[in-house]
Amino acid sequence: MLRKSAFLIFSILMAFIACEDKVEPKFELLFEPSELKFGRIETNQTVSQKIRIKNTDNSTGAFTGAVEIVDSSGFSMDFKGVLTLQKNETKEIYITFRPLSVSEYSGKIVASNDHSFSEMYMYGEGAAPVSFSYSPNALEFGLVKEGEYKDLDLTIMNSASSGFDLEITYSIPSGEFSIVDGVSSYVIVPGKSAVIPIRYSPASATATKKITINHNSSAQTNPITVVLSGIMERTTEINTLISEGWATFENGDYSGSSLKFQQAINLASQHESYDSLQSEAMVGRGWAFTFERKYSSGHNDFSSTLNKFDNLISGDACLDALAGKTITGRLINNYSSSIEAAIDLLDRNSKYQFSHKASVDFKDVRMALIQSYFNTGEFIKSAAEMDILDPANAPHSSDPATLLAAIQALSGSL
Repeated sequence: MLRKSAFLIFSILMAFIACEDKVEPKFELLFEPSELKFGRIETNQTVSQKIRIKNTDNSTGAFTGAVEIVDSSGFSMDFKGVLTLQKNETKEIYITFRPLSVSEYSGKIVASNDHSFSEMYMYGEGAAPVSFSYSPNALEFGLVKEGEYKDLDLTIMNSASSGFDLEITYSIPSGEFSIVDGVSSYVIVPGKSAVIPIRYSPASATATKKITINHNSSAQTNPITVVLSGIMERTTEINTLISEGWATFENGDYSGSSLKFQQAINLASQHESYDSLQSEAMVGRGWAFTFERKYSSGHNDFSSTLNKFDNLISGDACLDALAGKTITGRLINNYSSSIEAAIDLLDRNSKYQFSHKASVDFKDVRMALIQSYFNTGEFIKSAAEMDILDPANAPHSSDPATLLAAIQALSGSL
């Protein structure tokens, strides 16, 4: 009996000792860094950073557990499955942040099993992309005299809604345009602007270049280009050629006159700023062609001037063009054109006289109208115009044969 009691006590003691020797597992996991800060990231863009998870020497043994990201949809990682780390072993994991909206994000990565729980916090901010504008859309320097220059400003504005500074660099190919202050880059905070001063110094008749601007905006085409254009002032030279053209015309050198007007047209056609001068030169060339008996060429010049330049043509040049169109229209059998131009001219000035050749006046215009009416079969209208031009013999018969004889007699006396 004593032996049985001793055995029972020994068994209980051994069981107690066994329980005392059993150690509960524990783990110490360290995250490096201790927290992860991504800072400000453009929406829908991604950025990744590396972290390390270490099972330290303070752990009782190998760690086996789960690793997951909680509390945020903005973060993800490249690790999947069960994490197993021996003591002093480290695991590298890449965390990716991708903000979908303009807002602040926070979350945490957790490593845990039944005996431990370790976590690291993560932070990031979603920001709007850089958005900017520029003005004007093109820099047109207009007319600048040779030896002089003109400055214009190109303004770049970073939108107040941008989530980042606007960073730009820019350049212009060497030539007649240059950046006045020599600066080639700017960093522009949201809501602010920068001014790029650009200079045009003409060295040729016309110049066109582009300023190229590189930037850090994902919302706009990169690079952007802005067209620069300028014209060397040639007004005095064109006016001189026109004056020489008329002087040569009045001296009877029609071929030399058309050459002068052609030179003026060549210069004036380089830019629309010279359109009014070009119209006058074309009228001059038209009259030179007419007196060279190049009637079709003259008619084309008169018609083109009236159609193309319209309100840009001066009053006197317009009357001269209408007179030329009337006369040449009749000579090339374009009677409808002749009639239209004659009516327009006589309504404007019934006593018209061509200032560069006094022998051409309203009588020639009305006679061309009379002949054009006759050749289109409008005998009554032709006779009515004869009454105006030759009132002494009015009223004139609208009989074709009688009217034709009267027209021929009158035209021979003009």
